[in-house]
Amino acid sequence: MILRKRFLGVALLVLVVASGCATDAYRPVGAGVSKIGKLRVTLDDGWQRAPGAEVPEEHSLSRTLSRDGLQHDRLMLLAGINHGQAVFRDSTLTGLPPFQAEMTIPEIADAVAESLQAVLWDGAATVQASDSRARGFTGIAGFMFELEADVPGAADHRGVAGGFVDEERLYLIIFLAESPEYYERHLQAAQEVIDSAVLTIKTIRR
Repeated sequence: MILRKRFLGVALLVLVVASGCATDAYRPVGAGVSKIGKLRVTLDDGWQRAPGAEVPEEHSLSRTLSRDGLQHDRLMLLAGINHGQAVFRDSTLTGLPPFQAEMTIPEIADAVAESLQAVLWDGAATVQASDSRARGFTGIAGFMFELEADVPGAADHRGVAGGFVDEERLYLIIFLAESPEYYERHLQAAQEVIDSAVLTIKTIRR
């Protein structure tokens, strides 16, 4: 009986460890349409979902993908940040800039850069936004801007972000990668994801 209990205990421990390893691994997401809340994007088969332990504490409607690992590149999909919420949810940080529905495009870009600076690389990097501009997304007015991150002791990063505001919620896709190698390698794939962004339920205004 004692041996049986010990065997069951060891088996349970192995199962828990195996389950933990599975959740801490990168997982291919597959090619095709991917939906997160009301946000719909089209992915090729090169993206993998990053393990939760390696990404900032996220809102429920968010996802972080990568092609070569988060130390090299990341694609962040944020599907509906409410008016008054911070772009990233992190219980260890205070004072993150909240999204406000009335923000201008440059103000959104600066808030995103400030948020990334706070939550990535333990706040050591300096992140700046530039070239913020308007663009359309399948019938809805949106925006794009560029990002640059100076990372002490590591490769600098470049990025691009695009998104839109609908019903006072922010929908945002951010690509950030080591420059020049991984940024240049994956920029086209990331841009295609950004360009594919659409709302699954379009608000009708009269």
